[in-house]
Amino acid sequence: MKSYQYYDKIAHFYDQMYDEPLWKTLRKAVGVYMEETFQDKNFKTVLDVGTGTGYWIEFFINKGYKVSAVEPSEKMLFYAKEKFGNKVDYYNLKIEEFPEQKKFDIINAQGDVLSYVDDLEITIKKLNKLMTKNGFLFATVDSYYYMRRLIKKYGTKEELENFDRSHITTVGSQYGTFKSRCFSIEDIEALEEFGFKILEIRGCGISEDFEKEIRYSKIKVKEAEHIYFSIEKR
Repeated sequence: MKSYQYYDKIAHFYDQMYDEPLWKTLRKAVGVYMEETFQDKNFKTVLDVGTGTGYWIEFFINKGYKVSAVEPSEKMLFYAKEKFGNKVDYYNLKIEEFPEQKKFDIINAQGDVLSYVDDLEITIKKLNKLMTKNGFLFATVDSYYYMRRLIKKYGTKEELENFDRSHITTVGSQYGTFKSRCFSIEDIEALEEFGFKILEIRGCGISEDFEKEIRYSKIKVKEAEHIYFSIEKR
């Protein structure tokens, strides 16, 4: 199963899944990290990749940005359109299929989008082409360190060896499963090979307490369930 097929199945209750203290704190903290990075820039346009039901659309609209949203799950995008109507340009396709004529100051890829793409190298090259010079990419991804602990505890020796080699595992629920690429710090730093400069790497999903989430985000990266990072196009 592809990730967007999975999200088609859970689209009708997706928002309720993330209406919990830990997720609310994570998103609030990520919003702070992003705003601290772009607040002094004269940016105008955002491409929200894997927009889902549109949580980050509202964040950027409220800051005066022109937002385009791309989402391969038709049902997830349906709910985003219900919320924001004609305020946003919508694209029901995979990011690899997005037209390259457009350029964006910010590309936002939250919710582990880069963990779920079919080919990371093709996707990163595509995102680079879609960004303006000195534009920013913000993302959260599944953590290699967190997932390795789970596999070591519950999986087999062979599963752990395969994961250490590929950094790819299976995630999902009773509604289906799909592949996820989990990122180490070194995996993120390797993105600089594609014409980017790493700005910041933080752990996220550390605590329900907002102050603790912010305080420990840089020193407990390897303990967090997800990793947030920002990079700049050179």
